[in-house]
Amino acid sequence: MNKLGRVLACTTLAATLTMTSLTGCGNTLDGTKTVATVGKEEITAGTVNMMLRMTQAQMMSYYSMFGTSTTGMWENKGDDGKTYAESTKDDIMDQLHNLVLLEQHAKDYDVTITDKEQKELKAAAEKFMTDNDAETIAKLAVTQSDIEKLLELYSYQTKMYDLMTADVDTNVEDKEAQQSKITYCKVSTEATKDDEGNSTELTDEEKAAKKDQAQQILDKIKAQEDIAGADVDSLAKEVDESLSSSTATYSTNEDDEDSSLDAEVMKAAKELTEDGQLASDVIEGSDGYYVVRMDSVFDKDSTQTKKDSIVKERKQKAYDKLLKKWAKKTKISVNKKVWKTVTLTDEDVYSFKQADTSSETTDSTDSAETTEATENTDSSEAEESTETTENTEESSDSTQADENTDAGENADTEATETAE
Repeated sequence: MNKLGRVLACTTLAATLTMTSLTGCGNTLDGTKTVATVGKEEITAGTVNMMLRMTQAQMMSYYSMFGTSTTGMWENKGDDGKTYAESTKDDIMDQLHNLVLLEQHAKDYDVTITDKEQKELKAAAEKFMTDNDAETIAKLAVTQSDIEKLLELYSYQTKMYDLMTADVDTNVEDKEAQQSKITYCKVSTEATKDDEGNSTELTDEEKAAKKDQAQQILDKIKAQEDIAGADVDSLAKEVDESLSSSTATYSTNEDDEDSSLDAEVMKAAKELTEDGQLASDVIEGSDGYYVVRMDSVFDKDSTQTKKDSIVKERKQKAYDKLLKKWAKKTKISVNKKVWKTVTLTDEDVYSFKQADTSSETTDSTDSAETTEATENTDSSEAEESTETTENTEESSDSTQADENTDAGENADTEATETAE
């Protein structure tokens, strides 16, 4: 969840640079106040609030896409005792620190933002400001300079990632990444549920019938002239129309066994040493009876995908390590009272929709994303106090630059507010 929030924050700001109206409850945030200081650089509350709102929108859109209710989500607590809102804010603040550190160390890699790029960023920020009304800007508490600053920070990140990870070893041995692929058919023995959700375990007779079905499928496959090419799915449906086959890949590296396959299925698969080999017996798993065929002991495509994943992970570790090193050498502080006024609740509803920027104009209403937010300022906190700490915690920014969209290229978007 935390990594997702950071990734979405970066990709969305570049892709969603216009909003037309926002409404909702809550006092207007004072975006001019300094919310954090990294080294000698001060960051405004408006800048970080913009980061937070973009992340908020994408996170809620993500959960809604999977049919998960987002009502009250920000008050839900995780295993660490923090609410979802608190965890998200922590992630955004960490990300902010890292983005500023990247900017401050850009000179170490001879990275700069060119005059042409600066003009593009300024134009994008200007468009954002002109495309939104006064109410929208007031709710976001941003100025044009805040938007420009964010786009600059994300631009530095895009430029820095590859340079910071250039020395990472990209060679991955087959043994480390090898993946095998199997086809299997499962005849479930899981408890059945009625319309009211009550569970009923299968009787011994019912389980025996299930095992017999698995045996019939196994016998049908064995009877095929070409077992390796047999259509297991069709053969399973000949036994029972509700049955089907699945394919799965798993790592052969004992240090990297993260498969979700049933333990008994994994055990049986490892005994299949040739492509096209069929397990001779029905396998009894924890939740059903299985028929298993080894399709590819060394599956090239999935092995290459795993290699790419390993290299990506190595680069991320190197990137995070550098950020942690820089953070330890930099004085980082957060104005806790200002940061407290930036909140995540269910009270405001924001809708962002992207317009089609391709050469062929299409309906710009085809992509809508929703989120909820509020900015409440506690009027009783008339005084501000700044807590300054030496940042010795790990400041890992899990947002990879290759996942980001160039900020200056995707500014033509719209957004509308849907009030609850």
